[in-house]
Amino acid sequence: MSKVIDEVIRNIKVMQSRLEFAQFGEKKILNRADFNICLTAVHSILSKTNPVGLAPTNNADIDKLKQHVAHKTQGGTDKESVVNYLAKVRHYGCGRKYFDFWSNWNNKPTFNLDDLKEENRKRFETLQAFSKRFEDIIGLKGYIAWDVAESIQLVREAYLCGYIDEKLATEIIVDFSEMALHTYKDWTDFAISYVCGGCYFIYEQNGNEEEVKNMCDVILDAIDQLFFSEHNCIWANYAWYVPKNYFQGFKAEETLVKETAACYVTDRVSMDMQPIQYAEKQLPNPNFPDSGWKFMAGDESVAYLSDRNNIGVFDLNYVANYDKELLKILDAPIGSVYERNANGEFILREKK
Repeated sequence: MSKVIDEVIRNIKVMQSRLEFAQFGEKKILNRADFNICLTAVHSILSKTNPVGLAPTNNADIDKLKQHVAHKTQGGTDKESVVNYLAKVRHYGCGRKYFDFWSNWNNKPTFNLDDLKEENRKRFETLQAFSKRFEDIIGLKGYIAWDVAESIQLVREAYLCGYIDEKLATEIIVDFSEMALHTYKDWTDFAISYVCGGCYFIYEQNGNEEEVKNMCDVILDAIDQLFFSEHNCIWANYAWYVPKNYFQGFKAEETLVKETAACYVTDRVSMDMQPIQYAEKQLPNPNFPDSGWKFMAGDESVAYLSDRNNIGVFDLNYVANYDKELLKILDAPIGSVYERNANGEFILREKK
């Protein structure tokens, strides 16, 4: 591999070392939805678009966005094309290819190279040799960060173009963000994987090492801003999302609520393990399978309830398993408000 790639590797290692030894102040906590979008923060830097929110911009050039989506999906301009493309990335993107390389050079091949046609085998070996240069930087974590960020960004653009609705966009984004949460421990970990993935992506596309270096430089500059700039240091100011251990790992074993429906539960109940004392049935969100129910401990302040980080969304059947007394009130009409009495029973307080 040439001196150009040697320089790319050195530059990435310099950034990796810089991030490992950097001293950041106390970090703020992001809610899950904002964290998911912040995974695309490099795009936000480069395109000067929103680092939060489902829509990447409020002033989009829709025609240009549609052209970009069509380019990524190889001509597709509809829901099916977008979903099929993302499924392909999900199951055989840069991350999966890196795993195939890693498995092969660690004598645990996922397939027999001899089964490939000579042309395909040579290409595999060329890309594998390129990826081997990054192994001591990213280990088995590979290029998953690239797949995650690129896919979430495409979902945002497809949503803005009207190809997919908010519900589907949110579901796909959560699925890809789960990949990141299961793979990386912090923003530094994610950032280094992302730049390595970007380098591989360009090399896989055209094999041009100068373009690989250019891509590396562009991404490293964006990463520098995300950690060290005065105005764009999102990854320095906000903590990596840590999934909460809701209900201390309680498992629902019965199907008590047949229909699929969500409900809101405050952390006072789901995290602090306070009993549900207050239940209110609001107008369901028409864009989601929402039951309209919100369950609380009853001592939450207005400020507490205004912070989305303090409220989780759960399957109604799960919560009904956790507190079976709720089964007696779930069919109540919208506007019903219940409080629990000293005997543990839910008593109708009012109808709004």
